[in-house]
Amino acid sequence: MLVRGRISVLVVAMVCAVLSAQAPSAGQSTATVTISGTSTVRNWSCPAEAAVKVTAGKPGAAAPGFPDGVQSVAFTVPIKAIECDNDTMNEHLRTALKEKAYPQIAYRMSKYAMAGSGAATVTGQLTIAGVTRPVTFDVKLTPSANGLRSQGETNIDMTQYGVTPPKVLLGQLIVGRMVRVKFDAMLQPAP
Repeated sequence: MLVRGRISVLVVAMVCAVLSAQAPSAGQSTATVTISGTSTVRNWSCPAEAAVKVTAGKPGAAAPGFPDGVQSVAFTVPIKAIECDNDTMNEHLRTALKEKAYPQIAYRMSKYAMAGSGAATVTGQLTIAGVTRPVTFDVKLTPSANGLRSQGETNIDMTQYGVTPPKVLLGQLIVGRMVRVKFDAMLQPAP
């Protein structure tokens, strides 16, 4: 059941990861995301990686490293790639996220607005467990030799995606419905 909460956080983290990627390769990158939350017993955290694809060009405004703007950003996270503290937690997470019916979490950016030279507000569609909802978050943008580093975090209510916060041990352990997703990625445009 704790896994469900972590999965929701992971989904949010992956959405943020769409804006960031590590070791980019011709526009196809991965982003590091960390999903964290609380329970009646302890706090928890699950790291994961997301595949990220960035396409440069209009209609977006110029951004550091993207003088013609960003046309699209998309990411996917296979549910099976999410690894938490232990196998039981992973199993609960995969069940809560309905992995058999929805094997991945996906995000697609729909728009962004620059907020100065080193920040942006990003809006897109996040799909978790078959439910798609809009999500908006702030990102810090830092140019580097490898592309554009994007970092940020946001909170997500997993119940808005049809994910029920897990309860285990006869209700003694209850996972909080809110999760925090942090991301850190290096973006490079697709060729």
